[in-house]
Order: sequence, then structure tokens, then C-alpha cells
Amino acid sequence: MHVNVAVIGRGMIGAAAARHLAESGTSTALIGPLEPADRKGSQGPFSSHPDEGRITRIFGRTPVWAALAAASIQRYDDIEQRSGIEFYVPSGCAAVFPEASEWIEAAAGYDLDAKMVTAEWLMDCTGIAAPAGNEIAYEWAPAGHINPRRLVAAQASLAALAGAELIEHAVESVSRSHSGYEVTGPWGSVTADKVLVATGAFGAELLGAELDVERRARTMLMAEMDPDPSLPNLISVAPDDRLHEIYWCPPVPYPFGKTCLKIGGNMIDTRVLESADLVDWFHTDGEPDEVEALENSLRALLPGAKIASITTAPCVITGTPTGHPYVGFVDDGIAVAIAGNGSSAKSSDEIGRLGAALMAAGEWADQLDASIFTPQFA
Repeated sequence: MHVNVAVIGRGMIGAAAARHLAESGTSTALIGPLEPADRKGSQGPFSSHPDEGRITRIFGRTPVWAALAAASIQRYDDIEQRSGIEFYVPSGCAAVFPEASEWIEAAAGYDLDAKMVTAEWLMDCTGIAAPAGNEIAYEWAPAGHINPRRLVAAQASLAALAGAELIEHAVESVSRSHSGYEVTGPWGSVTADKVLVATGAFGAELLGAELDVERRARTMLMAEMDPDPSLPNLISVAPDDRLHEIYWCPPVPYPFGKTCLKIGGNMIDTRVLESADLVDWFHTDGEPDEVEALENSLRALLPGAKIASITTAPCVITGTPTGHPYVGFVDDGIAVAIAGNGSSAKSSDEIGRLGAALMAAGEWADQLDASIFTPQFA
């Protein structure tokens, strides 16, 4: 089989890129394994989308992230309607930081329903006890949360409907061929004119060069709680001094049969993983010290919460020196759309579209400055 573009990695960014390519008439193969049935027994690769809740919002730390989010969010309804797969809940989002007002300023010019609120308002309306000495920004709908598993399913479904070939296996190698590139794996091989790599923390060996990224170990804690329609998503400085900040998504049903609030955060002593360490990390249940810090933070921020049980899991954030994703060519005919810096789930459709546009045009073709996304090498 020969295609114009082989997209390697069928997570949130890769599936989005494949959809945009296929719907533009570009022959496309979307290649990547499904979620392993047994994480601890799998040798990977692993992906970031096996999860039930990720925050979506327009306000944020930079105008670039606001632009990526706004463009993605406006397409959620179309993706849901055409795929028949619901993945988005508009539940609001609070940001508690010394500079929270700057988050709203970064999103100026978009259709943003957000304002500064007081700690008293936040407690009265949501039950959240904001750490003292911080500003509080609150964004109403379309801020909310998405189900990343269902988003990937929706994107892949639409890509297939538009003619993309879906190959549910991990890629083993990418090499030059007389017709461009040969992408091989357990299924055989595909030849492609161009290759877009969207493999998250994995797949460095496919590029032939090491990108300047950090693979940051993270632990997710799922706290079994009753559903609470008044509870928004939260991003906040952390009450526990082992953490820089935390985020959570409100309680949603998980496949293991419990309704849980998911909380994660950035440890001050961040553990940075080498590529060779990734599989072993995904075989763990996370870092016990981080679990303790997250639980302490949850109980301090939500003092009225009744937590029935705790479940934990590992995660990896792929970070760049710029704090923005890499979308660009790394070799003749090979490009990446990679490194979400822990903020890409909500914006994955637009990041995927940027990668698709790059593949289709053979060069940067967007009003956003290409230098923001230019891949850097280690």
C-alpha cells in the first residue's frame, strides 16, 4: 500500500492530523496500537489518551495556547455530531495563581466567558478552598472537560470514513525507499511520500535524531467520589509544598467501575525519564510521594470531599524548552507533531490540523509564527 502521508501515532494529535488529511483528500494511513488490555504486562508503546478526563479551556498561560484551544474547541460539536461519539462536557474551569488575571488577558480577542472572582465566591459556589494570596480566574462554558479516549475514537472514526487506512500496530522502523519512505511493523509495510510522527513520549528511535524534549514522570490519582455538578475543573497552586501546582477534572465514571475525580500535578523534584525508562515507568502505579502530595492537596482544596477510595496510575508529560509543541520538519519528508507540555489534549485537534497542513503544503502554511513550533534538537 502506498499513501501520500503516513501518520505514526494514533493518539489525540495523530488521530486529528489523520482526520484533517483524509478529509482534505490526501491519501493517509494512521498507524499505531490500540490501548493495551494489560498495562503492566505490555511492552508498549504507551500513549497519553487512555484516560477519562482532561481539562478544556481557552484562557491560559500564553496567547499561543489560547489560539490553539479556541480553534479546537469550536470544532468539538462538529466532531461529535459527525462521528456520533460524545466526548465533551462544558463544566467550567477555575485557575488559582498569583498571576491568574494574565490567563484571561492571554485569551483576549476570543469569545471568552471569564472573569476574576473571589475566594469567597469560589467556596460558596463550588466548595473549593483556594490557597490564600492568589488571584482567581473563572471561565464558564465552553471551558469544561473532554474524554480523551472517546475523542481519539471520534477522530479515528472520521478519518476512516474519509478514506484513511487505520493500522492498529506499533511501527518498528521508518526508512527511505525509492518512493519516499517505508514504514514497517508486524502487519508488513506501507510506503509513503511523507511521514508525520505524533508519538508523544515514545518513538524517538524512528526519527534518527534526538529532539530536545523532557519526558517528565507524572502520577495520576483517581479519588472515588460522588458526582457533583457544581464542581468545576481546577488548575491551582498546590497546598502541599512538594508540588508546584495541581489540576483536576470533576468526578466521572472510570472503566474500573468507580466514579472518580482525577488529580495530577507538577512535583518540584521532577523525575525526568530516558526513553529506555518509559516502559518500566508505565508498569508502576506512580510515585508514592507524589500520591501523598496529591491526596493532601485534594483534601486541603476540597475540605468537604468524601473520598471512598484511591486509585493511581503513571503518566508522562513530554515537555519542550519553549513550552509549546513541536510541529515541523525534522528531515526531508519527515515531520513531527509532538510534545504537548501537558496542555495539548484540549488543543489536539488544532495541533493535528497544523501538522496536516504542513504535510499537505510541504511547508508552514498558517498565520501563527512557524518559529513558535520549530523542532529543536538535543
